[in-house]
Amino acid sequence: MPSAQLASDPSLTVTDLVASDLLVGLRATTSSDGTKVYQPFNIAVSDFASSIVMLGMTQIAANLPGAAPANGGLYLDAGAFCYSAVEGTESGVILTNRAMLASWNAWVASLPTEDPGTGPGNYWSNDGLPTPSVASAS
Repeated sequence: MPSAQLASDPSLTVTDLVASDLLVGLRATTSSDGTKVYQPFNIAVSDFASSIVMLGMTQIAANLPGAAPANGGLYLDAGAFCYSAVEGTESGVILTNRAMLASWNAWVASLPTEDPGTGPGNYWSNDGLPTPSVASAS
């Protein structure tokens, strides 16, 4: 029969984790008589990491503006995290993610639908996917 080990036993210490590891913790709760008690729980490292990221994102989102700041930075656009690297403005407006996507879509729509054979630096639309041209042999 294996001997019992304390969680503080140095032989149990690891310096890295893998997604399938199981963490053990204690959650503070209040019993029916109002006493603070600690309930043990297990959580997979992958779930723990997701929870930490979600908690952080929730805290950050609560303090973000709803439009791109004039000096650039993080903001929320319809609930999605966005980043504007623009310092100041260009042509009087900040280029939002929505505007960049519209510009991208317009560029892709303007591309030829067959490889022009002109080589690097030129693109064609391969079913909506910008694809570098391959120089044709002359």
